[in-house]
Amino acid sequence: MTCDGKSCRIAGAVTVDTVGGLLRELHPQLESGIDTLDFSGIEHADSAALTLVFSAMRHARGAGHALVCTGLPVSFTTLAELYGVSELLPQ
Repeated sequence: MTCDGKSCRIAGAVTVDTVGGLLRELHPQLESGIDTLDFSGIEHADSAALTLVFSAMRHARGAGHALVCTGLPVSFTTLAELYGVSELLPQ
């Protein structure tokens, strides 16, 4: 993950094996005012990716701001549709 200004870019794999570390790295960024997550660098994702998105949204809301997600891979949308939560994904 790389952060610049008000945006962080997630790259590589977002899986059950990586999501914990990504969240630990992301939470301080969200508290400092990051308001955009760029997922265009994702190479592989499983259902844990939804955990990352929804946890980040919740953490940003707790820090007093909204979160925008860009570059969401089709796999995120497909997973969200399968779980019936696609309307909750930030645009």
